[in-house]
Amino acid sequence: MNLNFIALCLVLTHGALSAQEQVYDATDRIPSLNFNAAFHLPGGDLKDRFGSSFMFGMGYQLKGETNYYWGAEVSALVGSEVRAPNIIDVVTVDDGDVINVNGNIAEVRLWERGAQGQLFVGKIFPVIGPNKNSGIFLQAGAGYMYHKIRIETIGEAVPQLNDDLKKGYDRLCMGFATSQVVGYRHFSNHQRINFYIGLEFIQAFTEDVRAYDYNTRSANQDKRLDLLSGLKFGWTLPLFQKTHNQY
Repeated sequence: MNLNFIALCLVLTHGALSAQEQVYDATDRIPSLNFNAAFHLPGGDLKDRFGSSFMFGMGYQLKGETNYYWGAEVSALVGSEVRAPNIIDVVTVDDGDVINVNGNIAEVRLWERGAQGQLFVGKIFPVIGPNKNSGIFLQAGAGYMYHKIRIETIGEAVPQLNDDLKKGYDRLCMGFATSQVVGYRHFSNHQRINFYIGLEFIQAFTEDVRAYDYNTRSANQDKRLDLLSGLKFGWTLPLFQKTHNQY
């Protein structure tokens, strides 16, 4: 009897493992978390202020059984190339340096910083991939974006660039933004490798929101078209997966 019981356990175990290995044999409803990173080149008005940048984001997504999906996402925008180095000329000495409270030259660094939040919808076309949940996808989104110049004084007491006064130099811009992504999305049959990669295009209709620019001694009320385009890669963590196998 013991041998028969062991044999029955082995058969059931083999059947369960086979079912787990074949998760996606039809289009499934898949809620998931997305973690992504993107590299962008600037365009429009943005290229006059910043160079290339990165976006790091996360969001929630729900894919339906018709391969349409929708969700929400937030991303942080970071960059190290600022093409407006003269934004604090009004507080520099003749050679362009900033003096701290001790009379020494302060180290000042400029960075690109920002963020974006959006809602998106998309469609997966299962023309390639290991199952009907994978394939070429098209996605469109709409939301809000802001960007600014981060002014950083490294370990220095610089009263002319304290937290309140920096707001008069950082050129903070905000506005409505749209985005489009085209690429490939992959859902593994074994539930382990789920990712997407594609080309992303962002259009932000922003304007300067600071009431006054200390360096130019004027108010900024410009309407801007800030463009980003580049490569986006994301890792998907499914929250629930079902199987259609019967055994």
